[in-house]
Amino acid sequence: MEQFYQKIKMFCSKHSSGLNIIILGLFCYLFLFHNLGLYPLIDIDETRYVNMSRDMFFLKDYITPYLNFENFLEKPPLYFWLNVICYHIFNDTGVFVSRFATALTAAFSVFFTYFFASKVMQSKAYGLICAFVLLSSVWFLLLSHIAILDMGFMAFSSAAIYCAILSEFSKESNKKYCWYSAWFFMALSVLAKGLIGIIIPAMVVFLSFLAFRKVRELFKPVNIIPGIIIFLLVSMPWHVLIYKVHGMDWFNDYIVKHHFARFLDSSMGLGRKQPFLFYVPIVLAGIMPWTVSFIWQICRGIKSAAKNYRAAKSIKVWFTSDTNDKKTILFAVIYAVSTLLFFSVSSSKLPTYALAIFPALSLIIGYFWWGYVCFDKYTKNIKASSLITFVILIAAGILGAVLSYFPPASISEYIQKFQSFSEVTCIWFIVLPLIGCLCLIAKNRSLLFISNVIFMLGVMMITTVHLFPAITTFGQNELEEYSKMAAGDNKGAGLVTFGFAKKYSLMNDFDKKIIYIVDTAPGDIKALKEAISQKGRVYVIVKNDTYEYFKPKGLFNKLDTVKQSKKYILLVK
Repeated sequence: MEQFYQKIKMFCSKHSSGLNIIILGLFCYLFLFHNLGLYPLIDIDETRYVNMSRDMFFLKDYITPYLNFENFLEKPPLYFWLNVICYHIFNDTGVFVSRFATALTAAFSVFFTYFFASKVMQSKAYGLICAFVLLSSVWFLLLSHIAILDMGFMAFSSAAIYCAILSEFSKESNKKYCWYSAWFFMALSVLAKGLIGIIIPAMVVFLSFLAFRKVRELFKPVNIIPGIIIFLLVSMPWHVLIYKVHGMDWFNDYIVKHHFARFLDSSMGLGRKQPFLFYVPIVLAGIMPWTVSFIWQICRGIKSAAKNYRAAKSIKVWFTSDTNDKKTILFAVIYAVSTLLFFSVSSSKLPTYALAIFPALSLIIGYFWWGYVCFDKYTKNIKASSLITFVILIAAGILGAVLSYFPPASISEYIQKFQSFSEVTCIWFIVLPLIGCLCLIAKNRSLLFISNVIFMLGVMMITTVHLFPAITTFGQNELEEYSKMAAGDNKGAGLVTFGFAKKYSLMNDFDKKIIYIVDTAPGDIKALKEAISQKGRVYVIVKNDTYEYFKPKGLFNKLDTVKQSKKYILLVK
């Protein structure tokens, strides 16, 4: 038996690279692709971008994005192109296929993080740990299951940054290829998110090479001239073509309004103005279950930096990069801090923007856990932070169980909606941390790390099976039902919504332009009367309370009730 185990050990050691790829591929499937089509599209951003992708697929106009049969000029096209490619490959435009590109770019970022970390530290174990930290962070997981633009931007911008930094760890003959790849991925990040696709990679790479004291590397003709050519060949054709089609309308909407004005002018933030520290709690909560160990690592790093400064009497000691370890961590800190500051100073803030920071965080947290798992370093810190994490999770599980069975009257309705989710989650939040505690007692460092990963795998499974489907029952399911009823009318009816925000889930089945009247002000009431008075059959969706308020005033006298549900009512003329 001992000889058999030795053979297995030798085989694994000999084929470690291939086995790591297989393991990562398996976990990427379980984390990112399994149950991906189990729940409906979630309003508002997901339904908007998926419907835009479907419009591009059916209309076969790959230059101009459309939304509700109108030009939508504020976003670049790469996300929609990827979705269209998936629609062609699968010959389907369903929910799973519509999210496939998002999950694929998430998997790409996980594998690229593994490749980069393995290369710079010359350790496949470090690469694997960093990749799993990224893959199992809760914010990364949640956004990988929703069809939005930010995942593609994160994947391609981080790939551009990684390739540029890899030039520092490569042979001289290979450096130029790293730079060419960096320019290529930067072009893709521009097509994924716009000008920020240049700003973030250029900022991080410049500051990193400034800290490495190798700024001249950035401007070597052999690197920069072919790189710029590659960048222009990839990114410019669409920009030129859409400008030819829409001219200054596109320039003002895409460049002026949705890049510079939204970043600099809070009045253009479209309701997205937030405090300067807005992203700090999002990041700390988003890296769960690694949050406590990361905070511990920050405190340890600050203490070490202060000690080094007192010894050297100069801040130059903070920027030493004479070993691969120091250079990698210095780069990762610059990556995380500069990106965080950039989004923090913007006048327009959304929680999804924080995703761009997570590759850097995975390198920092991964270094901490790599030292513990492989070299028995940071033992006291890891044990203490893990114990705190497990206690918090167990306490949350117990509290959730109490609320599930003895809910306060104010939240009893919501508890009932999420009953199955809360029960399974409470059990998982208690059982897995207890297993983690056993790993601590047994001093099994590898299993302690794995228990965190498995915990998040369970959380993701529970979320996709129970939480996401329940979210869509808060009115979205009613809207989708009404949309199908209106779309099935053989008289080619129109559809109008009155008194609530635009809901793009209505577009999933309706193949005509929807008239959204979002307010109940006098001008909007007039617009509703005009919409109702148009020729032909017209369906109108309003909230129940809006209907009850305006019905006595005679606003809906010309309309008949088709169906009334818990939140909305469908009327028809």
